[in-house]
Amino acid sequence: MTMRPHVRRLWPVFLIASAMPALARENATLTEQTAWTAWHLTPDIVIPTALVAIVYIVGMLRRRTVTEPLPPWRHVSFFGGLAAVFLALQSPIEPIAERLFWMHQIQHLLLRMIGPMLIALAWPQGILSAGLRAMLGGNVLKPLASNGPLRSVFRFLARPAVATILFIAALYVWEVPRYHNFALVNEPVHYVMHVTMLLAGLLFWWLVFDRRPAPQGLGYGVRLMMLWVVTLSNIVLGAYTVLKGDVLYGAYDIAGRLFGISPLADEQLGGVVIWIPGSMMCLAGILIVIHMWGHQETRVAERAAAAPAASLALAAAAPTPAVVRQQRSKNQALAFGFAAFAVTMFAAALLVGVLSNLYGHHAGDLEAGKAEAVHAMHGEGPPKL
Repeated sequence: MTMRPHVRRLWPVFLIASAMPALARENATLTEQTAWTAWHLTPDIVIPTALVAIVYIVGMLRRRTVTEPLPPWRHVSFFGGLAAVFLALQSPIEPIAERLFWMHQIQHLLLRMIGPMLIALAWPQGILSAGLRAMLGGNVLKPLASNGPLRSVFRFLARPAVATILFIAALYVWEVPRYHNFALVNEPVHYVMHVTMLLAGLLFWWLVFDRRPAPQGLGYGVRLMMLWVVTLSNIVLGAYTVLKGDVLYGAYDIAGRLFGISPLADEQLGGVVIWIPGSMMCLAGILIVIHMWGHQETRVAERAAAAPAASLALAAAAPTPAVVRQQRSKNQALAFGFAAFAVTMFAAALLVGVLSNLYGHHAGDLEAGKAEAVHAMHGEGPPKL
C-alpha cells in the first residue's frame, strides 16, 4: 500500500491538524442520570487513535510471513493500552472527571500508567515501523531517524533519571492546586495536562519494559530502582491527599460535584486512587522486570551451553544453570522485598493518618470546649458556626 506523492506531502499537515484540541467541545450540563452515557467523540482523539490502530494492523499484515510471529498476548496488550487511552479521553470518564476529583485520578491512571504500560509491554516498535513504511514510505522515516538534534534530545530524555523525574513531575506538577484548578477551567491547558501525562508515561514505561538488555537497554537493577522511586512518590502524594484536612481543588465545585459526594471525601478518595492502584501498577512492573531479568539470564546460560568447541572459553565464563537458579531465587526475594516495603509504607502512613485524625478531633473538641466555656462565663449563648 503506497500513497501518491502529493498526498504524502500533505500527510504531516493532516496529522498536526487532527491532533489540535477540540476547543468547541459540547459543554452540555451533566446530570447524575446522564453521566454514565455521556460519550463525546471528538476528532482530535478519534482520528489519531484510528490512525495508530491502522498503522499497527498494516504492520501486522506485512509481518504475517515472519518465521517467528509475535505471540498473541503482545497484540492484545497493545490494543488494550490503546483502548485504555481512548476510554480515558472519550468515554464518560472524561466529563465525569471534570466534576469529580477521584474520577480525574482514574483518568490520570489510565493515561499515565495503564495505557502506556500496556503499549510499552507489547514492544510494538517493529510492527509500527513496518506499518509506517508501508503507508508513508522509507523516505519519510529515514530523515527523522537520522536527524542529529532529535536524536540528541531523545537520548537526553531517555536517561533513567530524566525519564523518572519527568514521569513523577507529570503527576506532581498537575496536582498543585493552582495548576490543577486552572486546567479544569481552561480547555487548552487541560489538553496539555493530558498530553504531558501520556508522553511521560510512554517514555518511562518504554525504558522499563525495553526488551533489549544492557548495554543497548537499561540494566535491570536500574529499572527496578526507577519503579521503586515512582512507587514511593505515589505513596507520598496519595497519603498526603488522603490525610489532609482541607479542600484544595475548588474548581470542581463551580459546576457542582456529582453523586452527592462531599468535597473533602471526593479528594480523599482521589488520594486513595493515587496511593493504592498507582503503587500496584508499579509493583506489577517490578514483577515483570524481574521476570525479564531471569529470562535473560536463562537465555545467556542456554546459549553458552549450546556454544561450539571454539567458544568453550565463553561458555566457561557464562553462568551455570545452578547459578542461574540461585540468581532467580535472589530476584524473587528482591521482588518480595519491594512488595513488603510498599505494604509497610502503606501501613505506616495509614497509622499516621489515623493518629493525626484522632489528634485533630480531640484538639478540635478541646478548642470547642474552651470557646463554650468562655461564652458561658460571659453569659452568652453558644458560638456561631
